[in-house]
Amino acid sequence: MSSYVLLANLRAGRCSNTAEVRLMRFWEARNVRKDGELMSLDMLLLDEQSTLIHGSINSSRVDTFRRRLSEGSVYSLSGFDVARANPKYRLSDSPVSIRFNDGTFFEPKTDSDKDIPTELFRFRSHEQFLALANTNRELPDIVGGVSSVRSTITDGLRGPQRVMVTLRLEGDVNVCVSMFDDRAVTFQTKFDEHVSKPRVILFTSINPKVVGGKLFLNATSGTHFYFDRETSAGKEHYEKLVGDGANSSSSKSKVVSAQKIEPLTVAELNQYVLAADPQDIEFLCKAEVTSLQSDKGWCYIGCSKSAKKLQRDETSFTCLSCDRENATGVLRYRVEFSVADHTDEAVFVAFDTEIAKLTNIQASEAAHIFGAGVNARVDSDFPPFLNEVVGKTFTFQLKLGQFNFTSKHQSFTVSRIISEHERAPLPAFVNDVSIFKVIVYKIYSTILTPLQWFQGGDHGPADNGDGVAPKIDESTVVSNNASASNVPYHGSQAAKNRSLSMMGT
Repeated sequence: MSSYVLLANLRAGRCSNTAEVRLMRFWEARNVRKDGELMSLDMLLLDEQSTLIHGSINSSRVDTFRRRLSEGSVYSLSGFDVARANPKYRLSDSPVSIRFNDGTFFEPKTDSDKDIPTELFRFRSHEQFLALANTNRELPDIVGGVSSVRSTITDGLRGPQRVMVTLRLEGDVNVCVSMFDDRAVTFQTKFDEHVSKPRVILFTSINPKVVGGKLFLNATSGTHFYFDRETSAGKEHYEKLVGDGANSSSSKSKVVSAQKIEPLTVAELNQYVLAADPQDIEFLCKAEVTSLQSDKGWCYIGCSKSAKKLQRDETSFTCLSCDRENATGVLRYRVEFSVADHTDEAVFVAFDTEIAKLTNIQASEAAHIFGAGVNARVDSDFPPFLNEVVGKTFTFQLKLGQFNFTSKHQSFTVSRIISEHERAPLPAFVNDVSIFKVIVYKIYSTILTPLQWFQGGDHGPADNGDGVAPKIDESTVVSNNASASNVPYHGSQAAKNRSLSMMGT
């Protein structure tokens, strides 16, 4: 009879001893660079000493073991291989990982006398997420109160599906968790089937990224999500947020709305700003460029940092936005389009990035080409190449602000221009939004049921990795000295048994 072994005592090589473990979670790891080819079935295993370890079943053996797998069940495990853990995309702090082979014994154990915790998570603070961002070093977990949920699942746009969840962490810090494709669809299905809109969501195995100075948490193939009181950790957070739930219907906790970027006709757009309450919101509008507003010029001198228009003094430029004298000026596009569709007309104004993308010419280059003459006026005389957009149809992503709902409103700001061969954009994300009450007005109709629309802001890119540690040679020795912080695992049994070092990648 084989000896009993704890996960903390495993060493690289073939292990014939027996361990008793709880199967915490499992998922398919697929290669996104090879059309989603199945690489392995990955899992997290936990023993009575709260040692969490990453396990993997090669794709050739998945059919052998898949039917035995049940999350939360306790198993007897023996005859497996132990390999050094990969330093990338770490799912646990263990220096080793487990790999199933043809002789691995993995069967449910209903009479186990081991006190194995039922859950264990590796939470991080906002500061720790920032430290981990863009390193691909580990995939931690997060729990927070829900501020908003935005989804493209039903918007009819081509391209990857996406769901973005705004979580409010301790200290009133907002973070965005982004899910893509199958993870997004799975989340949306669970969200729609939930009895009530969840107040708290716990996400596992997320990959922190910083883009443009903002933190985004991207879901991976190993990401699971738990609503409200499905876990002890979620229940604890839920009760802090709304008490014991007895008065949850009347509490002032955050309201969740699933939202998307709604396509409108030009007439609907014009009607909306007349009828709706002032707000920040985005729309898509497909229209033909009928002319350019040449009297408004085509460029301006903007601050190199804020992009705001500079105030010209006698000998220098001042940026009021940065409160900085002697600011460095950069020539930037600002072009007003007259547009129309079959319903109405409007004026759209587009700025530097989108015009440069449309023309493949930077504003500074245009000035050199067009403004070489002594009498040239680069702020008003139009470069001929700009007229090439007249007569063409584009889908415009418009960003409306409070100003658009005033009597001084004359134009709509373009945040994205999509040509007919491009896919429409993914929805934008707004920080610091806790309550959405979006009432949509459409021409020829009364007030409709609230549509689920997205509001403006930047969003992070999709995570190009599959979020699962690449397979490595078992003889590879990995150093595990890098550490960013020390935070305990979550779980009452885990905390009772020992103190665990977090981020020990």
